Amino acid sequence: MQAAIGYLRVSTREQGRSGLGLAAQRHEIERFGEREGFSVKTWHQDVQTGAGADALPLRPGLVAALKEARSVRCPMIVSRLDRLSRNVHFITGLMEHRVHFIVAALGKDCDDFTLHIYASLAEQERKMISERVKAAHAASKRRGKKFGMALCSKAERRRIRALGRAALARVAVERAEAYRPLIEWAFQQPGRYGRPISRRDAAERLKITLKELALRMRCSRCGKKAAEIVAVGRLARGAALMFHSCVRPRRTG
Repeated sequence: MQAAIGYLRVSTREQGRSGLGLAAQRHEIERFGEREGFSVKTWHQDVQTGAGADALPLRPGLVAALKEARSVRCPMIVSRLDRLSRNVHFITGLMEHRVHFIVAALGKDCDDFTLHIYASLAEQERKMISERVKAAHAASKRRGKKFGMALCSKAERRRIRALGRAALARVAVERAEAYRPLIEWAFQQPGRYGRPISRRDAAERLKITLKELALRMRCSRCGKKAAEIVAVGRLARGAALMFHSCVRPRRTG
């Protein structure tokens, strides 16, 4: 039997703690392997949302699975395409890693063109689901029905808002940690008039430097790599702003 790497993902911590979603995905992959002659040697998993085109740095399980699949030259298997992402750009980026990944629900003979079509359909489905939910909520609100925070007491609202702010701060720091080397380099640059560099100047310096690097590589006929550097520059600039806004000391008095 051919060796393979298994990858599992659920979106929320509740799903991760229950294990039901992970267990179902693992069962689907194992059954697929028995039918098609694959033996899963290693399993990797993430408890993280699949939204966004730049979610790869936030999913260490997927990074480890891709790295191992490249090193041992074997395919990576997922149960369904949406376990990777519902974003076409993200799926295309995974294809650029030159790792052969197999979607159990689509079969082992599914080519890149077909994967692009299914990824586009998945992304469109996500948008349509969002639109239907918003329309249903709007209609219910017009009838006087309350949702979410409106059903909670004031104390409960304050507690939920505090938890939300803490969660956003954690996500900002996690994203910034993924680009820590670039951000640290930017904040080590000299500021104006001999003062420490501000967060906005550091972000601009980082963006300009990466653009110059991308331009040099584009001149060397590496347009594809240059585009990747520009994309990283935009993400790192945003991460620098978020990181510094989260860790800077608050003014008192």
